[in-house]
Amino acid sequence: MREVTPSVASPSRRLVTAGALGAVVVALSGCGIRLEDDAPRVPLVPTREPIDAEDALVRLLEAVQAAATAPLLTTDPLAPLLPPLHARQATVLHDALRQRGVPEDDLSTASASPTPTSTTPSPSASGTASPSASASGSTAVPPVVRTVAEVESAILAAGAGLAGAEAELRPTLVAVMGQADAAVQLAAPSPTATAPPTQATPTASPTASTSASPDEPPAWSTPSALVPLITATRRATFLLEVAAARSPKGVRAAWLRDITELQALTADLVDAAGEVAPPPDLGQTLPSPVTTPAQVLTLATEALSTLLATTGANLRPLTDADPGAAFASVPGWLGTVAAVAHRHGIRLTPFPGLA
Repeated sequence: MREVTPSVASPSRRLVTAGALGAVVVALSGCGIRLEDDAPRVPLVPTREPIDAEDALVRLLEAVQAAATAPLLTTDPLAPLLPPLHARQATVLHDALRQRGVPEDDLSTASASPTPTSTTPSPSASGTASPSASASGSTAVPPVVRTVAEVESAILAAGAGLAGAEAELRPTLVAVMGQADAAVQLAAPSPTATAPPTQATPTASPTASTSASPDEPPAWSTPSALVPLITATRRATFLLEVAAARSPKGVRAAWLRDITELQALTADLVDAAGEVAPPPDLGQTLPSPVTTPAQVLTLATEALSTLLATTGANLRPLTDADPGAAFASVPGWLGTVAAVAHRHGIRLTPFPGLA
C-alpha cells in the first residue's frame, strides 16, 4: 500500500512579488541610494529626507552666489578682491550639498546681477540721459551697483539657522560668515589716522562686530572651549603693543586702533568664558629681538597670522561644544581677527583661518 506524502504548498505569485520588492528595497537601502525630492513615488522605496538645516544652507549658498556676481562700486578697494572669494565659497558649498544628496534643482544659481531697484537712465557721453532700448523696444535698466557693505551684509543675514547643520560643515560655514563680517568691518569709513606701512589696504573697522545681534548672545554651555582663543588673543595683543611702541608715531596711531579692537575682542571672550577664563599672563616674552623697522613689521604680521590660524583651528571645537552660541558670536570674532590681519598685509581668503 503506497503512503500518501502531504503536499507542500507552493508560494503564491503575490507573495513572490512582495518578497522581490522587499529585496529591492533592502538592496537600495544598503547601497545608500536615495531618491530626489521630486522623484515619482515608488511603493516601499523611501523618499529623500532633507539634510540638517538644508533650507538655511541653500539660502547661504544663494547669497554667496549673488555676491560673486554682484556689481560693486569700483571705488571700493575691496571690490576686486571679493568676487573670486565668493566664487570659491559657492563652489565648495554647492559641492558639499550635492554630495549630501541635495537635488541640483534646489541649488539655484544667482543671476548675473541683482534685481534693479532704480530705473534712472544712465547719462550718455554728451551728458544727456540716453536710455538704451532693447530689441523689443523696452528700456533696458542698468544693474544696480552696490557697496561692499551691502553685499557682505546680505551674506550675514542669510546665516540664520546654520547652527543646525551637521558638525562637519560648521567650521566652513562659520568661516564664510567670518569672511563676510571682516569685509563689512574693512568697508567701514576710515578714521583720521596714518596707515601703517604695509601692503594692506588702509581701511578701518568698528570696535564692535557688525554681525553681532542687538540681543544678548546665548551663554556657552562649555565655556572652557574659549580658553585657547583667550590665550591666543592676549598673546597677539601683547606682541602688537610691543610693535606699536617701537614704531614711528604716525604708525603707532593706526596700530593703536587695531590694539583697541583686539582688547575689545579679549573682553568679549572673557565675558563669555566667565569663571573659567584664565588670568592674564604677566610674564610674556618676545620670540626674537625687535630693534629694526623690518623686525617690527615681522613681529606684527607673525602675531596676527598666528592668531588667525589659531582661531581657525578652534572652529571645530567651538562649534562642537555649543553650535548655537558659536554661530551667534564666533563669526564676529573671526571677522575682527581677519580684518585686523588684513590691515597688516595678510590677504583675505574665502575661509579665514582654515587651510
